[in-house]
Amino acid sequence: MPNYLSKVHGFDIKQMGGAVFIMFFSGFVGEMVGGWIADKWKAAGASQSRVLRTLFGVASIIATVSIYSVAQIKDPVAVVVLLSVTLFFLRWCGLFWCIPSILGTRDRVGFLGGTMNLGGNVAGIGVPIVVGLIVQATGSYFLALMLFAAAGAGLFICSTLLIDYSRKLPV
Repeated sequence: MPNYLSKVHGFDIKQMGGAVFIMFFSGFVGEMVGGWIADKWKAAGASQSRVLRTLFGVASIIATVSIYSVAQIKDPVAVVVLLSVTLFFLRWCGLFWCIPSILGTRDRVGFLGGTMNLGGNVAGIGVPIVVGLIVQATGSYFLALMLFAAAGAGLFICSTLLIDYSRKLPV
């Protein structure tokens, strides 16, 4: 995002530092709020599956709409606000780290957690390369932002339709 803010919206290093701080602080708050809501809702008697499907579904929809909107908006302040909203709700999905203990049996929790972490690391390596190639090939960040919007749609589908939070994975 710093490159995007600099090249598309003309941010200097000081503005980028402030904007990135605001965005990541929003993500920190989102992670705490998401966990708090999940705990309170589950304690009030909601099923684990209902809590996780709803929270992940809401977060993925809002994050997807926000990142899609970034590509449409030209005002730099609005872009930072939208990116902050995106990170708030993406970090809200930090609840995904509870899934290995929910879905894994005692002898598979470590493997499931490790596999999940591996997937995140592979994406962390691959996404910047793909985004760089997209921006280099098109001269624009539009398709890169659409890639993130598509990933948000994928997050919605996976977290609300494909994962059964109510049963342990077979050994």
